[in-house]
Parts: sequence; C-alpha cells; structure tokens
Amino acid sequence: MTATELSIKAATLRLPSGKEGPADGELSSADIERIGVTELYVAPDDTAPPQMAALAAKDVLKSSGVEPAAIGCLVHSFSYHQGFDMWSPAHYIANQAGIIDALPVNVQQLCNGGAVALQLAAKWLVATPEAGAALVTAADRFCAPGFDRWASDDDAAYSDSATAVLLGRSGEGSDFLHLRSLEMETDTEWEFQMRGDDEFTSVPLGHGTPIDLRRANKAFRESGAAARMVKLSVPKLFGLVLRALRTANVEPKDISCIALPRLTRTMREGMFKPAISEVIGGNPRYLECSTGCLGAGDFLANLVDIEAGLNPGEFGMLIQGTGGYTFTCSVVQAPVK
Repeated sequence: MTATELSIKAATLRLPSGKEGPADGELSSADIERIGVTELYVAPDDTAPPQMAALAAKDVLKSSGVEPAAIGCLVHSFSYHQGFDMWSPAHYIANQAGIIDALPVNVQQLCNGGAVALQLAAKWLVATPEAGAALVTAADRFCAPGFDRWASDDDAAYSDSATAVLLGRSGEGSDFLHLRSLEMETDTEWEFQMRGDDEFTSVPLGHGTPIDLRRANKAFRESGAAARMVKLSVPKLFGLVLRALRTANVEPKDISCIALPRLTRTMREGMFKPAISEVIGGNPRYLECSTGCLGAGDFLANLVDIEAGLNPGEFGMLIQGTGGYTFTCSVVQAPVK
C-alpha cells in the first residue's frame, strides 16, 4: 500500500523487569549459540497481556499528547493466550486506555501480527478521511504450562512484552517516523508449517502442553516443503523489498539501517541477512536485538528501535515474516526536526 501521507506519532516498547535463563540442562551450549540470547524477559504471573498492552497504549497517548477521544480505531495483535478463551482483548485495552467509542479490532497472525495490525490501521485512516489517528497494540506472555519460551519453537525463543504505536497523518502534530511504504507478500501454500501432520482439535491446547512447534516444523521439513519454500520464497522476498522501495521512492543505497525479525541468531545470520544484503547491496547496518522473539510485537518493537538508530532524514527498512506465510517490508524515514 502507499502510505506516504501517514506518520507514526509515537511508539513504545514495554519489557518486564524480570529476566530468566533456561532451566539447568534444558539447552545445550550449541542451542544457546543457535538462539543467540541467554536470558528472556518474563512478566509477573499476575499480569495478563491485555493489561500490559493497556499500559503501553496509555504511554503513547501521553507521549504524543493525543487525547483518547481522538482515536478512531484500535487494532490489537497477539500470538498467544490473552487471559480468557472467548473475548475481545481489543475492547478491554481501548476501555482501559479511556478510548470509549473507537472501533476495536483483533488481529492474530503470529509474529507478523503487529505489521498486519499497522497496515489495517493505515488503510482505515486512508479510507476514513474524517479520522485523525489510530492506535495499534500488541502483547504476549509466553508462559507455562501452555508454552515453553525456550523450547516450544526451534526457530525462536520468546520474551514477554507489550508494544503500542500511534498512527496519524503527516504534518498534524509532531512525527516520530514517516511511514513511506508498508508492503506484504503472501503464499498460503506454506500454512501447514505451524501445524504439521497433527489433526484438528476441538479444545484449546488439545495437542498437549507445552505447545510443540518443533514437531510441526519437523513434519514440514521431512515432507520436503521447507526446502521448496526457501527456493520459492526468496524471489518473492526480493520482489517485496523492491516494491517497498519503489513505493517509498527510495533507492537501495539510501537505506541506512535494517531491522529483521527477532528470530534465532541462525535464522537472522544464515537466512535473512544474506538475502536482504543481496537486494540492498553495499554494507547495510543491521539492528541487533537481545530480547528474543516478541511474538506479535516484533515489528512494532523494531519501529521503536529503528527510530533510535536513524539520524534526521535517514531511511530505515523493516522486514518481518511469519508461518503461513506472509512477509512484510516497510520503509520509514526519520523526520527532519
């Protein structure tokens, strides 16, 4: 989509104060090297993700100076359990943040969820010219017994977090980042990567606890689909990056900083960096992270970090993706103040 008239007004990442390493004997030294982090952020047992998201929402409203009544739409994204089995966390977050009559929307698309939520908010603003701002939140808590943050997934280790981004129109108030482009590419052929050969169940966590994404990934690899996905998805990723650059009217050499998905070190160094560097060329600077994966909050957290790494007028690029499979590429620019 073309989003040259929209800007991020404020963004925040809230991480818990507590951190934990893996249990003794849970991971080998090779596992730690592959993952790339030795500690993960862990939220208190009495804190649910929507409560964390509500605090993040209040933070961006306060820092931007935007009143809750000015928000026309709130889009909340998540990957994992939100505290209740059948309810709308977006409505709760809006109410807790003092946003009473905006449209609350929930998005669940794993680690690409924050990017999809931002795109929905952007399209909503474009389609609703009388609206001034939209709020995007994401929050997850990857806790036992349903999830093992270190071992449920062989491509990521997971920290708890909440993020919030306030999106508005460029030139109306101060701007945190200009949203120059936000493009996506999907191939639904790969949706079974996250479910493998398992049968559908009739209850939550019906395949047992903790969730075992490694079993699904193993079935995906053994079917030959993983190798085929890499072969076919790399050209799609290249095309996506070039499309995002064209939409933003930016040359590859103009990109100063790149943020990648917060996956394992092996995935970032062995897959994403070589692929993106081949398209961008030169020696692009990549943002490093020490949080592990933040679930749906990955993309929004990277907006916070990339803003801190850009000088006024510089361009940054964000890459995100999730099992399913959908890739996101966005170009942002630090405003000249």
